[in-house]
Amino acid sequence: MHGWGMSQEREEFMTMGIWGRTRILTVLLVSFLAPALAWGQVLTLTPSLTIEERYDDNIFQRSGEADPVTGVVEEEEDDFITTISPAVQLRYIPRPETVVTFEYQPAFRIFADHSGQNHVSHRLDFTLESPLSRRFSLEIGEQLVITEEPGDRTREVDDPGGNLDAFADSDEERERTIRNTANISLNAGLTPRLSLGLLFENLIEEVDDNDELDEFRYVIGTELGYLTNVARQNRAIFTYTATIFTFSNNCDVGEAGCTPQNDEGFTVHTVTGGYEHNLSATLTARASIGYATTASDRDDLDGNDAVVGSIGFIQTLRTGQAALSFERSFTSGGGTSDEVVSSRFIGRLRFQPTPKVTTALSGSLAILDFEQANVNALNDDDRTFFTIRPTIQYQVLRYLGFNAAYNFSLSNFQEDERADRTDHRFSIGAVFAIRAGLFVDLTYQHRNRKFDSTPGENREDGEFTRNEVILSLTYRPTFRF
Repeated sequence: MHGWGMSQEREEFMTMGIWGRTRILTVLLVSFLAPALAWGQVLTLTPSLTIEERYDDNIFQRSGEADPVTGVVEEEEDDFITTISPAVQLRYIPRPETVVTFEYQPAFRIFADHSGQNHVSHRLDFTLESPLSRRFSLEIGEQLVITEEPGDRTREVDDPGGNLDAFADSDEERERTIRNTANISLNAGLTPRLSLGLLFENLIEEVDDNDELDEFRYVIGTELGYLTNVARQNRAIFTYTATIFTFSNNCDVGEAGCTPQNDEGFTVHTVTGGYEHNLSATLTARASIGYATTASDRDDLDGNDAVVGSIGFIQTLRTGQAALSFERSFTSGGGTSDEVVSSRFIGRLRFQPTPKVTTALSGSLAILDFEQANVNALNDDDRTFFTIRPTIQYQVLRYLGFNAAYNFSLSNFQEDERADRTDHRFSIGAVFAIRAGLFVDLTYQHRNRKFDSTPGENREDGEFTRNEVILSLTYRPTFRF
């Protein structure tokens, strides 16, 4: 069995697919930049190098106590970790309407005592927003993360996966995972009022965990918009999307410790109608409602339907922005091939009370309704997931700043077989600017996972407490051409 939990042929296919898109994006980047440089427009190049030393008192996120099922003591292990991370960022803004950004950052992690954990992680980001002509506009986005560090897998509250409680097992393991999100949207103005948009999105979740399925998601859609008020840019919107979910086991029948799951995929067809209204110069609202149905070769995944839709508000503040939305849609079980109706409330607030202080608050409440029967309590249990994250940054002096963040997450399972889970993450740090482009960062991070369990309930992974102290030096000059 290959080390990444997949066949050699499939790994080669995955690698070619991901890095093939990267080569395509590089060609697009050069195609846009070459004419710009020829006409004397500005390209910003920002290389950087970060050298980091970290003490981690629990690198495997173990409880330090006896496992309640096996009785084996899960001993904590600490280590000093050296990370060398070069990076490069290219940014090009030829005019206010066009922005091109490319950033790539590998990280070479070296463990002092556990050399078998040495690895290289990768992060790549690419975005392009551009009006190709008076009637055509193009947006491209790509984000790739390859890592073995659980701390690198933290997601935002409005993550496109729709289920932040997904992949709970692999989230705790020091195993290689791949997460790739890509989107391309092309908008064409057919008439001064009528527009047609085409959309493609791709999500890849590649995990090295025998108890979870790899997930591949493809979204193909179209959007028809009609301006009902040209001055205010108010629009009626009609959309159709086909979301294709496919899954793959990480092990085969007969392998030690492997119990293959049903990995049959499904497709969700969604039709919605909605309206986008600029209530004022600073307040925008958007609402939609529609119908979604599923199709699959697996009987219990075929023919499910639901009323879906969304409503959201964005308020621009004098020194910030507030956003609140509700979304109801089909998604996957996350690590399983189950269909889930997800109802999510998402809130974001960013506010700068003084020029030196910046605060932010984000939160999400998701009600996850699994459409399949509760055959496996670890996978098919309806649940409520809640997370909230306040952050603050304080620039004390021009060369000295402090930051702090706290993240609370709760997974509340409806069935009695599974214990509710709470996660706490806290970080506090200071950044000292030695001179322009040269920074020293000292950070303390704490993470804790607990279960509200009774003797009859199942804890799918162990409790743990983890503390890290991180000292890093970064040199990040900027060059303009």
